[in-house]
Amino acid sequence: MFRRCLWLLLCVVSLTAIAQTKPAKKKRTVKKTAIAKASVSPKDYTGRVITVTSGGGVTGRSTSYFLQDDGRLYGKRSTDGSYTLLAKQTAPSTNRVFWSLEDRCLIKTTQFDNPGNLYKAVSWRKGTEQYKVVWGSPKDSIPANYEKFYSTFMAMIPASLKLK
Repeated sequence: MFRRCLWLLLCVVSLTAIAQTKPAKKKRTVKKTAIAKASVSPKDYTGRVITVTSGGGVTGRSTSYFLQDDGRLYGKRSTDGSYTLLAKQTAPSTNRVFWSLEDRCLIKTTQFDNPGNLYKAVSWRKGTEQYKVVWGSPKDSIPANYEKFYSTFMAMIPASLKLK
């Protein structure tokens, strides 16, 4: 009988202790994404934007990629109604791309507009200031560094993110 009373007393004490303890708070986890949801599309962005485009041919369609100086990379086909946020580039990578176009290609002083049936174009914009170089005509030579810039820019975009 004494054992049963002792056992019953221990059960009551342990149940009381359990009831009085507060449950541990759950840690709130916030899922981090590399791309912010409140991003500004290239059309409305007031900072520097590089646009790389290719298109033409029988259909006349084009595909453009837009790199903003905040690192956001967008894509848009001429048949699309809106821009697609593809990725966010690192600051060093973004700075290299802008340096290459501004200082190596000298886009602000290069005037070249010779598209062919198929064409490629590179443009730079900040606010209302904009510059554009277009090539594609087989009889004209391309300004220095533009074909290399175009190839390097396109290589920066993983195949899985390129618009089809």
